[in-house]
Amino acid sequence: MVCEDVAVIHGEGEAFIKGVTAQEVFDFVLDPAQYTKADTKIVDVVKLGDIPNGMIAREDGKFLGKFPGSVITRYQWKPPYSIDVVLEHGVPKSMHAWFEIEDREGGAWVRHVEEMSMPAPLGRLWDLTTGGWFAKSVKQEVAEIARLLEAGERGKGIAAH
Repeated sequence: MVCEDVAVIHGEGEAFIKGVTAQEVFDFVLDPAQYTKADTKIVDVVKLGDIPNGMIAREDGKFLGKFPGSVITRYQWKPPYSIDVVLEHGVPKSMHAWFEIEDREGGAWVRHVEEMSMPAPLGRLWDLTTGGWFAKSVKQEVAEIARLLEAGERGKGIAAH
């Protein structure tokens, strides 16, 4: 997707996870020790401060699995059904990620979306060269969250921070 002055790369995935609750999915995603097992882009999440219904955090990651970097993000949550994360400071130009989580019969459903943009003209090159990798990594991340939760892994949620 290309906007006026930026290119946006987009990735999303969803899964039904048997035998878990929405709260267990929520807790897994907010626990850096667990979440980093599933996400190949994030290495660590460190809370910098509390805000109403959320936190300000530093996310350390590796772009394309190789290039290290850090950003400051704002997390807003409505336990156990949603987590919304937006870029506060750093490169890229913008970043927005969110989780939608629902209890369903026999388990929980989760949908995760991530969008990032870089300023033009770098943004267009970014879109062409990394869009496929990014979309695949988010879909793979959700599949791995489901696999780990179905295997019995659990997280500490907000208490992990």
